[in-house]
Amino acid sequence: MKKHNIFLMMVLVFGMQACQNQDRKRDDASTTAADSTLDTTQRAQMSTADVDMDGDAKAFILPAIAGGMLEIEAGNLMVQKSANAEVKAFAAMMVKDHTKANQDLEKIAKGKGLAVPTTLPEEQFKNLNTLRELSGRDLDVRYMTMMISAHDQTQTLFTKASMNENGDLKQYALNTLPVIQTHYKQAVKLGQKLNISNVNNGDNLSNVDPDEKSLKH
Repeated sequence: MKKHNIFLMMVLVFGMQACQNQDRKRDDASTTAADSTLDTTQRAQMSTADVDMDGDAKAFILPAIAGGMLEIEAGNLMVQKSANAEVKAFAAMMVKDHTKANQDLEKIAKGKGLAVPTTLPEEQFKNLNTLRELSGRDLDVRYMTMMISAHDQTQTLFTKASMNENGDLKQYALNTLPVIQTHYKQAVKLGQKLNISNVNNGDNLSNVDPDEKSLKH
């Protein structure tokens, strides 16, 4: 009888230990899963922690950089192809100023974890190809028409960005806007010399005061 009782006690002890081991394994598995979830969450938070820009900020950065890329590539093309000294000088200024502007903006964007475009959007790529197919006065007129329209739009883009809540972007826009306005004024004046008309939403450049129009933005 005593042996039977001892045997039952041993069964109970081993049974309790087995249950405890299973519970411990479940606890360990739960802890591991929790740690894994926490680690994944932390990694995700770390990878996006610096992307603290709102939609308006991103809506400014991406087109601003793409537009700058077009200015640079088109400018380099015109420096090589144009026979007009003033157009070539304007194009060289575009390359210099927009290279710096893009470098500054890319530094801000990358510092906040935002990937920036490295190739031209399809529409801008088509515009660049159009320039490649032209020569002489047709090339100069097409290029300056493009520059007038682009800088008119860019003034609006940068003016809006100068009121952005993101301090870095706001300061960047405020610093760069005067450069964009100068580009627009010079593009209009050069367009007038080339007798370009009916561009920029129907404006006849002979009646456009670039200084007055820049102040409206």
